[in-house]
Amino acid sequence: MKEEQNQGPASKRVIAITFALPEESKDFVARLGNVRIMRRGSLPVISGEYAGKQITICHTGVGEESCRTQITVFLQNTRPDCLISSGFAGGLDPALRAGDVIVATNFSDGVLLSKTAEVHAVKGMLTTQLQVAETVADKAALAAETKASSVDMETGIISEFCARRGIPMLSIRGISDGAGDDLPVSFSIWFDPSTQKPRVAALLWELALHPLKILAFAKFVRGISFTRLRLTDALAELIEKI
Repeated sequence: MKEEQNQGPASKRVIAITFALPEESKDFVARLGNVRIMRRGSLPVISGEYAGKQITICHTGVGEESCRTQITVFLQNTRPDCLISSGFAGGLDPALRAGDVIVATNFSDGVLLSKTAEVHAVKGMLTTQLQVAETVADKAALAAETKASSVDMETGIISEFCARRGIPMLSIRGISDGAGDDLPVSFSIWFDPSTQKPRVAALLWELALHPLKILAFAKFVRGISFTRLRLTDALAELIEKI
């Protein structure tokens, strides 16, 4: 009988998770152990451990241009066992509310999708678009056109990269605004895609000019915080199973 060589401890499963911005990932990062910042800046790469797995988080930025740039560099330096596209999405299905979590069946590997049976999330279709769907009318038109339940700006791009590299991917998103919700302030006013940061002064000026928007925007921000917690819980459940 051939003697078995000692291979040392088994390497940990490496799971990559993408979020658009650190604002989306911060609750999940707080749950990681042995956290290290691998790349600094407004869109950092962060590594840590959770449930016996090695977790590497890539922030892609919002929109196609930033996402393609960030995911290209990330996957040149990281070869994960699987990748989870996470973060926020807008609701297109009227049954979805802010705070709901959705697994995108059309962007998820079958084996990984089977692991979500006990995760607190609904299943549905996701569409990736170039622009933010800001109004109820925009969302209704997009739902009719795509038959999707939710919309984001990055998952379709990330899926292309994973498919080319043979990386199994799953998409799970928290609903930041429902199909019946208009964004209280236009995204283009308060977010700068060139820096991938909020335009704080522009937001405050808009609210000063339109004070009736203040309560609506405050409600939106509270909803974002709730959605982030729900998404974090769902991610934790998922990672324990894959």
